[in-house]
Amino acid sequence: MNRRIKITGRGRTVVYKEGDRAPFWLEHIVPLIFIGIGVLVVGTIVLALSDGGRAALVWIGLGFGAIMLVWLALDPWRSFRAGVPVAVWAGEALCALGWGGTAISLAAGIPYLFWRGPDSTPEWAFLIPGLGAVVFTGLVFVGMRMQTSGPLPALDRTPREARVIFNEDDDDGQNIEVRYPGVDGKKHDAELADLIDDSWQDRFAPGTTWQVFAFRDVALADSVVFLTEQHDDVWRKGYKLNGVRLGGEGGPVTRGPGSPFFRAGAKWTFEE
Repeated sequence: MNRRIKITGRGRTVVYKEGDRAPFWLEHIVPLIFIGIGVLVVGTIVLALSDGGRAALVWIGLGFGAIMLVWLALDPWRSFRAGVPVAVWAGEALCALGWGGTAISLAAGIPYLFWRGPDSTPEWAFLIPGLGAVVFTGLVFVGMRMQTSGPLPALDRTPREARVIFNEDDDDGQNIEVRYPGVDGKKHDAELADLIDDSWQDRFAPGTTWQVFAFRDVALADSVVFLTEQHDDVWRKGYKLNGVRLGGEGGPVTRGPGSPFFRAGAKWTFEE
């Protein structure tokens, strides 16, 4: 590989560095996606040509939605068992229900209508899969809102010296990664939660050192770290909280000096 790839989920991060051998599926992700789409389209067309095939599509859709629902429901169950706040695991549960329901509405609902045929199905019934998808998608947004509305996990307010090991802009935006001694005494690699303004980004060259705060929970040691108030002269343009509460969470802030997380009136708070 000739570049760095970081795959992030809530509380889980995998980094493939230059020189590492990534898994086969990651090295060939684009062609695999197109092959998968092609197989899906061809298989759907073949099954749709007969009554038995259309019935099979209904059961395949139901099975796919059920498997997705059970798989996604593992996250809220783990969070509940770990004692995380109710808003977090309840939000995860709503997202699981929303994604599973959307899959069933579309993957099973549409084939069912075509299986029944227009002669035996009233016209208004053709709206049901779409309306169901809209309702369940709404549950996903409500669940995501619940997960991100509460305070961030507690910080260890001990300043830690972090050395920049990677600084690059790619299709996913700015990626500045640092290596620092974690609260467990081990070295960890994490992204900066602060998105640095373009006028300052060159100063974060690999090898430069900065003071950061890390989360108290070691499970989040490889997610993100925050520049301390010592660097309030640095201009920021946004934030990134990937892997803290959601796999991907970030956005812009008003450009200017100072931390978007610690300045007066910041929209984020941290658990005590």
